[in-house]
Amino acid sequence: MSRPNINDPESVSALLHQLQASKAWKDLVASSSEVQQPETISNSSSSVAALLSQLKSSPSPSASAPPHNSVPHSAPPLSLPVPVRSHAPPSTDQLQDVKSFSYQQALPLLAQFSGDPAFVAQIQQMKKDQDDLERRLWEERRAIQRKHEDKVKIAKTKAAMIGIGLSKHEADMINDAYKKELDKFDRDRVLSAWDGLVTKQQTLLQQLNVPTMFVTNDKSTRERQQRVMHVLEGLVDNQPP
Repeated sequence: MSRPNINDPESVSALLHQLQASKAWKDLVASSSEVQQPETISNSSSSVAALLSQLKSSPSPSASAPPHNSVPHSAPPLSLPVPVRSHAPPSTDQLQDVKSFSYQQALPLLAQFSGDPAFVAQIQQMKKDQDDLERRLWEERRAIQRKHEDKVKIAKTKAAMIGIGLSKHEADMINDAYKKELDKFDRDRVLSAWDGLVTKQQTLLQQLNVPTMFVTNDKSTRERQQRVMHVLEGLVDNQPP
């Protein structure tokens, strides 16, 4: 069996779904309250390998997702921390711990969170809010485009009424004004709205104790957060209605 690509979000999501449906995972979750939580996660890679080995040797569930070529969103350890529920807000120490998680360290927690209906509902609402904003911005931008098209039609009609074509100078002036208006819209409206949305999402995800999440503009950290979100979205999207 080929090894999944841990850097491809789709492959990771599929693997985590298959893992959640396995008997080994269910036995692990059932016994999680009886075992003492490890003080560190330094041995998570070997534990993950052991659990994945059990999964590969057991029959695949009929509803498991097919493997992909590679994976956004490294494999869960045998002793996983109990997922944080909405009625038990994480402590400051917990938030500080998961903020610095690597992408690989985040995956086991993401798999657990995806089984919490309250958590899934909040992520789905967050995605809906983002979709609504994207739609509004697209409609506003499209309105600018239609206004430009109307100006061109009017200019051509006036030119035709006096028996001449639209001059290059007039066409260039209309196009220049259109480009400037679009640039201003993208800079002042789109980027501002998007930055505000990202900050809001980072804050919510940190409150939900999602690994790597906190308000930051650091490029490398934002890239790691984006990889985690790809995996999380893949897990949430595959939840039953």
